[in-house]
Amino acid sequence: MGSRLPFIALLTLALAAGCTKQENTALTTPSSDQPGYASRYPEELSRVRGRYSEQESRARRAMGTFAGFPAELDKPAWADVLKVYEAADAAGKSAEYVERWHETNTVSEFFTSEKEEINKKVGGAAQYTAKQKGCTVDLYGTTTTALEKSVEKQLEKRLRERNEAHRYIDDHEDALGKPNREKLEKQADEISLTSYLVRVAGEETKRELTDLVAESEDVKSTLERTITESKEAAADGKRSDNDKKKAQARLEAAEKAKGRIEQETQDAKKLLEEIDKRNQALADEYDKALAELKKKVEEKSSEAKPGS
Repeated sequence: MGSRLPFIALLTLALAAGCTKQENTALTTPSSDQPGYASRYPEELSRVRGRYSEQESRARRAMGTFAGFPAELDKPAWADVLKVYEAADAAGKSAEYVERWHETNTVSEFFTSEKEEINKKVGGAAQYTAKQKGCTVDLYGTTTTALEKSVEKQLEKRLRERNEAHRYIDDHEDALGKPNREKLEKQADEISLTSYLVRVAGEETKRELTDLVAESEDVKSTLERTITESKEAAADGKRSDNDKKKAQARLEAAEKAKGRIEQETQDAKKLLEEIDKRNQALADEYDKALAELKKKVEEKSSEAKPGS
């Protein structure tokens, strides 16, 4: 009897734990009450809408190139080519590809945004070192160009590490044909990215925009408060001229945001009203383009078979 008590106690605890509701509480607080965020809010709405349009255009441009992929390859094992295309399509919506894409895209956007300043520091340091050693050659342009290409190649490498299509290419290089490798890698990149844009990115934008729009009223209140506080600070005779100047700058930023927020919010709501339809249309176009690509590969495979 005594030997059964620990087991019964453990079972009771396990059942109790299973019946306890598990809730994921938020780890962060909203930023809508922060003046800096509120002043940037209309621009963020505009950025997300613009990104969505860019992604639509990018996906459609890529789809337009799919039909020409088989013609770029020289006598590969077409059955393996088909496997590459299928793997690339699947990768675009896989969790690890999407996670890595977000990571590399963040770095890419940062580098593009800060490139001028980074190039100044890196190129300037290289030129200074050369000068200290008595070298008169211009290293600035060479160094910055090499830096840009290195960043681009490393980001490409990191994204391909999370794409099973590239593993398949590597494992079947001889059957696919070594001369075809680089072209197939680029084709796989295009298919995977387009798959992501069509099947994942559109829904991500919908969720992000929905969350942003939900903050609009709180942001408006924050802007009103910021305008009042900044006016008072700018007119406060006890403050230094420098502090009053900063308060005036914050006032102007808040007023500018207040002037834009209504239109930007309405534009965001309009996109949300039509985004499901646009996402579905893009998905249908992609499915059609991919099906036509597969059909061409299958036809190539049939032509390559002896006696066909």
